Amino acid sequence: MNIRTARRHELRALQDIENAADEIFRRVGMPWVLPMAPADLGLLESARRAGRLWVATDGANRPIGFALLRRLDGMAWLHQLSVLPRYSGRGIGAALLEQVCARALRERHASVFLSTYLGVPWNAPFYTRRGFSVVPLAQYTAAMRLERAHERQLGHPIWRRCLMRRDLTV
Repeated sequence: MNIRTARRHELRALQDIENAADEIFRRVGMPWVLPMAPADLGLLESARRAGRLWVATDGANRPIGFALLRRLDGMAWLHQLSVLPRYSGRGIGAALLEQVCARALRERHASVFLSTYLGVPWNAPFYTRRGFSVVPLAQYTAAMRLERAHERQLGHPIWRRCLMRRDLTV
């Protein structure tokens, strides 16, 4: 496995990776995730140009996973982390996550934030094992509340989700 910045011609493949990765939600009784649209090509291209879109590749240099870092009201925000299911359990997601955190630190962010599902093994528990903790509702900023409202509009049941933060500096 190799991690590198994404190339423009790979963006549609990244959407396919996200859709394939979402298929595993069917196994945990969460079929509402499946019809949700993957990351928009415009967002992917913008992140690619900004150096905030990475791919993990196989031996033939084909993308098998990706991570997208964006800024949300000045915060470093992990917008998407997806790995093809047949490559899960090999540390690819963790390696992509470390790439995101390293970039956020280089950009002088003190933390990385994300939104994810509670109780799904490859979601909140995965991030908890990698130093993330749940952000209490009382600490939500206006931008975080807007992000949650957007997720609700997309069809995510908000009661099953949480915002998480990983501090990058001590």
